[in-house]
Amino acid sequence: MTDVDAGAMRDHGRNRRAMDAGYRAASAHRTMRRSRSSPATAANWRLWVSGGFLAIAIIFGGGGTPSPSTELVVELAALAAIVAWAWLAAKDRRYSTIEVDRPLFLVAALVVAVPLLQLVPLPPAIWHNLPGREGEVQALALVGGDNAWMPLSLSPPRTIASALALIPPVAMLFMTLRLRGRDRQRLVGVFAALGVLAAVVGVVQLASGNANWLRFFPGSGGGFATGFQANRNADADVLLIAAMGLVAWWKGGGEFRNLRQAPSVVAALLVFLLLSVVLTGSRTGVVLILVAAVASAAMILRIMATKNRRVIAAVLLSVVVVGGSVYFLSGNARVQRTLTRFGSEDAVRPEIWKDTIYAIGQYWPAGSGVGTFQPVFAAAERLEFVRPDFSNRAHNDYLEFALEAGIVAPVVLLVVVIFAAVRLKRLLSGADSGKQRTVGILVLGAFLVLLFHSLVDYPERSLSLAVVSGMMGGLLGRGWSGGGRRSDLRELEG
Repeated sequence: MTDVDAGAMRDHGRNRRAMDAGYRAASAHRTMRRSRSSPATAANWRLWVSGGFLAIAIIFGGGGTPSPSTELVVELAALAAIVAWAWLAAKDRRYSTIEVDRPLFLVAALVVAVPLLQLVPLPPAIWHNLPGREGEVQALALVGGDNAWMPLSLSPPRTIASALALIPPVAMLFMTLRLRGRDRQRLVGVFAALGVLAAVVGVVQLASGNANWLRFFPGSGGGFATGFQANRNADADVLLIAAMGLVAWWKGGGEFRNLRQAPSVVAALLVFLLLSVVLTGSRTGVVLILVAAVASAAMILRIMATKNRRVIAAVLLSVVVVGGSVYFLSGNARVQRTLTRFGSEDAVRPEIWKDTIYAIGQYWPAGSGVGTFQPVFAAAERLEFVRPDFSNRAHNDYLEFALEAGIVAPVVLLVVVIFAAVRLKRLLSGADSGKQRTVGILVLGAFLVLLFHSLVDYPERSLSLAVVSGMMGGLLGRGWSGGGRRSDLRELEG
C-alpha cells in the first residue's frame, strides 16, 4: 500500500467519523424537538392545571352564597387557571391540533347566556309591562326614575354574582374537554382522591365532638359530617360521585391497577366512601347510595367478565363488608341518628315550595333574574309560615330556576338533558372502547345523583359540585382530534 493510499484511507476514516457524529447530533436534536412537543409532555401541564384547579374548587367551593370570600377564591383560581392554560397552550405546538367540540360549547354558551341577557337594559315600554314590576314602577315614579332603562333582573348585582359563579364550572368543562384520554382518567382519579380526603375530614369532624375540628364554615354540620362543604347534602353528593369515580379510575387502568393488592384497596375505599355518606345525615344521600352502588357494580362486573378470580373475590368481599358494616353499625349512635331522620316529617320544605310556586306565578313567564330568590321569596312568603331564620334557597333547584329564569328555565334544562342523553347513548353503546362505556356509566351516575337530589335540595348552588358537573360535561365531549374516527378512539384510550 502506498503512502498516498494510506493517507486517503485516514482521511476517509476521519470524514466517516465526522459524519457519524453529525448524524448523532442531528438525531439528538430531532429527539429533543419531539419530546418538547410530545403528547405526554403536553398532557402533563394540562393535568397539573386542571387537577390543581379541581382541588381548589373542592376544598374552597362548598360554602355557597353565605360564604362569598371562599367563592371568590374559586373564581380567582378559575381565572388563574385560564391564564396559565392560555400561556402554556401558546408554547405547545401540538395543542392547536385538538378539535373544538362546538355542540358542547353551544350548550354551555346557552346556560351562560341566561344571566347575561337578564342584565341587558330594557326601555321603559318593555320592562314596565314585565310581570311583578308594578311595585318597582310605582316606587321609581316617586323619585322620577320610572323612565330609566332597567334590566329584566330585579337585582342586577345578584345576577352579576351568579354569572361570575359560572366561570369555574365552564373553565373546568373546557379544561376537561381538552385533556387527552389518559389524563381525563387521571383527573377522575384526582377527584376520587379528593373525595376520600373529604371523607377523612368528615370522620375527624365527628370524632372531635363539640370541639368542631375542621369545620370550615360557621354553623355547618349540626352534629353530622360535612367534609369541605357547608351543607351535608352537598358533601353526600361529593362522596357518592367520588365513589363512582374511584371505580371508573381503577376500571380505566389506574396507575396501580396491576398491583396484586389493588382490588382489595379499591374495595375498602369504596366501602369507606359509601359508609361516609351515612355519616353526613343526608336522607336523600343515603337513598342515592343505591345509584352509586349500581353504577359501580356495572363497571366492576365488566371487569369480572374479562379478569381473573382475584377481582371476583374482591367484589364478593366488598359485598360482605358492606353488609357486615351495615349490620354492626346499625346500633352506632351516629348511624342511628341518620336513620332516625327518616322517621321525622319535613314540614318546612313543602311550605317553602308552596310559596316558591306562588312567586313563580307572580313573575311568569319572564322570571325575576338569576340569583334573586332571597328577596323575591321574602316578599312572597306567607306570614303564618315565617320562621326566625330565612330561606336562602327553595330546596328544589327546578322551582328556583323557574322562578329566576321563567319560561327559559325548562327550555334550557330540556336542551341540556337531550344533549347529555345523546352523548351518553354514544358512549354507552360504543363497541370499540370499554373505557368509553366506563366513562358513560360514571357520567350517567353522577348526573342521576345531582338530578335526583335537586328535587329536594340545591346541589348546583355549591361551586364544588358545579365544578364537578363541569368536569362530567367535559367527559361527554369530543376532546380528541377528528371527532370520532378509529384513531380518535386510540387517543381516548390514552
